[in-house]
Amino acid sequence: MLSVIIPTFNSSTHLQDLLPVLVPAAVDGLVREVMAADEGSTDPTLMICDDAGVEVVTDGIASAMKRAKQDWILLLPPEIRLTHDWAERVARGIKQGRSAGLKGQSDGGWLIDRLKPSPWGLLVRKSELGNLAPNADLAGLRRQFGRLATLK
Repeated sequence: MLSVIIPTFNSSTHLQDLLPVLVPAAVDGLVREVMAADEGSTDPTLMICDDAGVEVVTDGIASAMKRAKQDWILLLPPEIRLTHDWAERVARGIKQGRSAGLKGQSDGGWLIDRLKPSPWGLLVRKSELGNLAPNADLAGLRRQFGRLATLK
């Protein structure tokens, strides 16, 4: 149903927090595949991916997205802190058939969120990607898709 792609570069600390949160959705059948689009990590990122069964792609996000086996892709920055209901929101987005943004959990109130915005993920149907530039990144993909609805 869903491939998760995480762009990584020396992201071992963040992956230790993010990957366990994906497990319940994998058990429920929502997440079928997790990939790391690694940009040359020199920390334990690759070891963590290997231990967790995460496929590592070293030739960019665009390549990882093309290799994804599922119809839907969820791009997650490694530092995102997913909310407790993230899987339900993603499943609703897929059912509605629309690309959308997935806001991470805030570190505090509105002022902190304005000063240090929470990371965002991107839910997109693979068929909507078209021809991606080989050097595509998450920020560029969010710009490419323009203003998206937020998964609620």
